[in-house]
Amino acid sequence: MQRMVRALAVGLAGLVCMGQAAPEGIDYTLTPVLADGALVAVQYDLRFRGDADGETALRLPDSWGGQNELWRGIEGLELVSAGALRDGEGPTSRVVAHRPRARLHLRYRVVQDWQGAPSAEQGNTYRPAIQPGYFHLIGDASLVTPAERELTTPVRFRVRGLPRGWTFASDLEHRGLTLGQVWSSVTVGGDFRILRGGDRNVRVAMRGEWSFADADFTAQVNDIIAAQRRFWGDESTPYLVTVLQLTAQQPGWRSIGGTGLDDAFAFFATPNAEAEYITRTLAHEGLHTWIPRRIGGSPEGDEAAQYWLSEGFTDFYTGRLLVREGVWTPRQFAEDLNSMLAEYGQSTARSEPNTRVLADFWNDSDVRKLPYQRGRLLALIWDGRLRASGRDFDDVVLEMRARVRGGDPLTAVEMFPLAAEGVGLAVGDDVAAHVERGEPILLPEDLLAPCGRIVTREVPRFHRGFDIEATQANNNVIAGVDRALPAYAAGMRDGMVLIRRDGGQIGDAEQEIGYVVRDGDAERTLRYMPRGHGSYTLQRFDVTEGLAGETLARCVAVLGGE
Repeated sequence: MQRMVRALAVGLAGLVCMGQAAPEGIDYTLTPVLADGALVAVQYDLRFRGDADGETALRLPDSWGGQNELWRGIEGLELVSAGALRDGEGPTSRVVAHRPRARLHLRYRVVQDWQGAPSAEQGNTYRPAIQPGYFHLIGDASLVTPAERELTTPVRFRVRGLPRGWTFASDLEHRGLTLGQVWSSVTVGGDFRILRGGDRNVRVAMRGEWSFADADFTAQVNDIIAAQRRFWGDESTPYLVTVLQLTAQQPGWRSIGGTGLDDAFAFFATPNAEAEYITRTLAHEGLHTWIPRRIGGSPEGDEAAQYWLSEGFTDFYTGRLLVREGVWTPRQFAEDLNSMLAEYGQSTARSEPNTRVLADFWNDSDVRKLPYQRGRLLALIWDGRLRASGRDFDDVVLEMRARVRGGDPLTAVEMFPLAAEGVGLAVGDDVAAHVERGEPILLPEDLLAPCGRIVTREVPRFHRGFDIEATQANNNVIAGVDRALPAYAAGMRDGMVLIRRDGGQIGDAEQEIGYVVRDGDAERTLRYMPRGHGSYTLQRFDVTEGLAGETLARCVAVLGGE
């Protein structure tokens, strides 16, 4: 069993093996920086051999996960060894002048370049979080690296000087660490609880109080990761799940999110996060260990253009594996699918081409959801076609996995149509029509039989009757009330203060909604049908009542794969 010590050295890439020295690598040493007992920064010492021409370029954090100017979290970058450090061609570049092949030692501090504690209003905390009692660092947002080294360059990672009682965890703690792995990583330290379940390779690092028990959450993590490894045919290897708690200014605000990394999952949630949402998020993000990384990976640049595959296929397999493992019933699968179908039906971006996704993925919420929706719906349709011929979609992605293991250099989006063709599935026309051109996707009525049927109908568009984003940005002072909609007829007016929602379902225009508002000194509850202008085509998966016995077993085989 690994023991926590105040000086922890991990990553044995620089050891001598088989009588020969391993290639010279890069050494990182992390040291917490405290003032009056509170953490104020994290110091990194970076040691490596400089380039043969006497000049070595450095790469500073730039943009990742929708965050820009990540270099602002890097302070005090200095050259400790002999030589000179100068600015490069921009804020993300520095150049070291030195003797040819000299051993270089650089030092810098990672600081929090934003105010306060991580909050739900800010979303997922991808920027460095440096709080008095802990730190949370994503590699892409915190690591300075030599700019021109091969991705296979060995890396060694250490942590020193942890205060007494602090814990530490990172997915950089493993043998054979390389430069290509350090950016897609998460490192935490402080008052985190480091937990293990049945699989000792799987660790959970979490802090704060939650609505669920540590043991239950750790067991769920173990079960989900084990199921995914069984599907992909992988053995147990080290895997880290971090859980960072978000504050919320508004009572009842719930936020759950995260990101899958190379061999880790960074999870962000408010303390009132519910188990079913946690399960889904864990399952989705855990699958990113394989999709798209181990079925071909993403192309260099313009990554959002292939999110229909990387995110859409991940959403498809999230539902499939949760049903296969018995975590979800067919009805829970339907509830999740129907929520997505409702959002897709009302999406303002539904008919946008893929070029719009590339341009506005991080700028528009409907655009951001679109590749998830398209990829999942297409995978459902393609799986249905393959089931009619005695196969299923698993045959395609497992073939892609096998090709990668065999050395195929193609990216996932390049490899996918070839692997599909190999099992008798033609996908080119569908991708051109529904991904590239943006033609709406409709599921066939009998696609998920015998579980139930896909029902298609025209329904009113959902609208609260006021501008929720402008209202939230205005400290919950209601703004943008539409005089032509039912909310206005019910008494909603600009300038009232929104206190809370009281009934109804966001996205469902056929359920009465209620809002408690402050009108002057009085509180009022306004109830109305949240209908907007026009209608849209809504699809819904209606599960057959009373599924049991052989019919239930065949349904589970359809939803969960054979």
